[in-house]
Amino acid sequence: MKHTRKMKITKLQRESVRLPVSGASRQTGVQPLVVRAHCPVCEREVETLTQKQAAEVLEMNDQTLAGFIAAGQVHAMRTVSGSVRVCKDSLFITSPAKHTKDAKGGS
Repeated sequence: MKHTRKMKITKLQRESVRLPVSGASRQTGVQPLVVRAHCPVCEREVETLTQKQAAEVLEMNDQTLAGFIAAGQVHAMRTVSGSVRVCKDSLFITSPAKHTKDAKGGS
């Protein structure tokens, strides 16, 4: 007795999908996804950035930004996975970059 099997062949086609982005990273050229989260200081849902992205926006290094976060000048929250997300709105309330220039004796 000869056994026969029925097979169904499905052809998959890859498709590019554009996702909404907040802007391209200058160094990598990769466009990050917009991540919204509740900022406990602003008490509302805001767009968030990674610590590196926020440092790029403010044109400072990660360590300087970490100091502003610790001082409470920039709002940040820790995710469940342990990474830090920075409140985008807090970057423009009082610009930490201005404080850095003033501290160095700049105008």
